[in-house]
Amino acid sequence: MTSNRPKYVFDATPLIYLAKTSLLEAALESCEAFATETVRKETTENTDYPDAVIIRDSIEKGLLKIHSPGNEAKMKALSRHPEIHLGEAETLASAEELKATAIIDDEEARAVAELYNIPTRPGTLYILFRLTATDRLDASTAEEKLDQMINAGLYLDPRTLVAAKRKLREHQTPPKKEDASKNVP
Repeated sequence: MTSNRPKYVFDATPLIYLAKTSLLEAALESCEAFATETVRKETTENTDYPDAVIIRDSIEKGLLKIHSPGNEAKMKALSRHPEIHLGEAETLASAEELKATAIIDDEEARAVAELYNIPTRPGTLYILFRLTATDRLDASTAEEKLDQMINAGLYLDPRTLVAAKRKLREHQTPPKKEDASKNVP
């Protein structure tokens, strides 16, 4: 039996900001979710942060599985790119091995992935829009969560932020029109 849920390998940034805004569980329940050991360490080893506890709980619940990439040649090739760090390289290698999509915010890492034909999505925003599109989150709440992410430190360039807010506002349910016959004297 195959799952019709998408398979994603998460890099650290999307996990952190989804956890900071209480969206991580909904995001992970909507897919088969994986992260690498390096990403796990990066996101959970600092117990001072509440998001670390949330991510650790997701791992313990089995919502987020840990995968170690086994293709050493691929890891060596990806590691030659100085614009990406080890967690991003492992995320990309794992996505390829698992026939999954890498959920990664870093634009340079997505460009490297393109060189190797590894599917990616633009991380945190992609998951936020996906939660909205699948009716797990209404557009108005999604916009509030986006603002919370920005206030918590997520960087989006101004054009991307404006475009994201515009897209979310377009998905908001328009107010219901009153029955015109009620207004006839």
